Amino acid sequence: MITAGDIFAGVFGAWRLARRDPTGLIWFDASPRGFVNSFWGPALILPGFLALRALDGSFEDDLARPLAVELIAYVIGCVAFPLAMSHISEGLERSHLYFRYIVAYNWSQVIQMAVLLPVGLLIHLAPGHGMALLNLAMTVVVLVYQAYVAHQALDVKPSAAGLLVLLDLSIGALVQMVAARLLA
Repeated sequence: MITAGDIFAGVFGAWRLARRDPTGLIWFDASPRGFVNSFWGPALILPGFLALRALDGSFEDDLARPLAVELIAYVIGCVAFPLAMSHISEGLERSHLYFRYIVAYNWSQVIQMAVLLPVGLLIHLAPGHGMALLNLAMTVVVLVYQAYVAHQALDVKPSAAGLLVLLDLSIGALVQMVAARLLA
């Protein structure tokens, strides 16, 4: 079972990485237990994810079916990239850093949601060109942060880290396309 201290350490480590401080990695528990516990990061931000999906209009007509599809897609999204990375880390000769990376990746999602949720709410409350630019800017910031996490936690070149972010985006887009198709 995860403790409040485990959550604090994970989020604090992710926050330190967001400040471009590589010592944030020392806050992560890269053991098998820490790896499993890190999936609490995505679990903690589930309400924020659902709020963003609601703002996008995912639950306008009905609640039960879209909610079920979104929850299933969310769980698949939370495990698909880590599963892909279990193989890719071997190809990168970084399998010894796999747990550390996935732990950092999972906890970094809390920081990402802390950035994206307020922006999503602002866009919903005050739509306009300025908000679209803000959304674009924050998306770029989040993508750079994801690349930095990969760069530091996996000890790979920034170009390789960027490609991993593109892979993550591709997997996420595929999962969302399938979910949207199920709801059509």
